[in-house]
Amino acid sequence: MEMKLNGVEEADAASILAVCKTKGYAPETLDEELEKRGYERIFTYDFENDETWEDDDEDDFAPVERFPHKHRFDDE
Repeated sequence: MEMKLNGVEEADAASILAVCKTKGYAPETLDEELEKRGYERIFTYDFENDETWEDDDEDDFAPVERFPHKHRFDDE
């Protein structure tokens, strides 16, 4: 289903699944077979080599103050 949603032709998907019956259904194996047939990786993603991935702590949100665990009542 994942291959169908990503535009892999049914014949290619069937042959990839046939190969994976002997090698195993590991995500790396599936992606290797996809790349052999000219498709992009679907099941694994390399975050370390992705230049668009930004892992900085610059967000526009203020810190959240946690609520106390016990109820506090004021007798005023």
